[in-house]
Amino acid sequence: MDNTAIYEKFDWGKLQSNDLRDKINLVMEYIPNEVKTILDVGCGNGVITNELAKRYEVTGVDRSLAALDYVETEKQHASADNIPLPDNSFDMVFSSELLEHLEEDVLKKTIDELKRLNKNYVFITVPNAENPDKLAIQCPRCQYVFNRPNHLRSFNAEDIKNHFSDYQIIRTGTHGKKVRYYNNTLLKIKKRISPSSAWIPYYWIPNEKRETVCPQCEHSFSFAYKFNIFSTFVDMLNLLISPKKPYWLFVLMKRK
Repeated sequence: MDNTAIYEKFDWGKLQSNDLRDKINLVMEYIPNEVKTILDVGCGNGVITNELAKRYEVTGVDRSLAALDYVETEKQHASADNIPLPDNSFDMVFSSELLEHLEEDVLKKTIDELKRLNKNYVFITVPNAENPDKLAIQCPRCQYVFNRPNHLRSFNAEDIKNHFSDYQIIRTGTHGKKVRYYNNTLLKIKKRISPSSAWIPYYWIPNEKRETVCPQCEHSFSFAYKFNIFSTFVDMLNLLISPKKPYWLFVLMKRK
């Protein structure tokens, strides 16, 4: 599925560096001392990229021209699975909150590109063992059910290790605000008995952030929370059995 149009329509100007200040500081701490050049793959509007450029020689890569308008460093308009740059061009290849958005064939090619382009290090950040179904929503036009942030998959440290088996993990950690994830069994039950609009995560979303775009038909719509007694019961049960955990997973790897 090609979601290019969605990312061109996205309001990239609303995300500022102060919104990710804690994450940016953590990213800086992870970067090895010998790193001088960085390729940021899937850089979006450059919120992190532009900060990295204050200390390093950085190139940002993204497939959205609208996002790249905000990037203040060297930049390359390209898809993450086909980056027209020479092999081993950068001391470190960095990718933050990208891999979870990729379909299987694109994911494999993107990982190949991350490996091809670095001299020594790959640094990945992704949501920490996220369950994408937690934020499922249904398009009112085509009835397609999708994850609202367009996350297609989940990763833990072992998943990253398996994708980069030819690399040595030299540092990993979970960071950020703690969020409550969903018990898989309860989530399956919930999906059967209640509409996604009745799920607790949507109750807490401010009205100004309820606008979304269907990745299948590109229909823009606003979703409202609607109370459902069965959904609320399952949500309350999940509160009792599912602990919170940090939202981000950081993994720094080095060529073996």
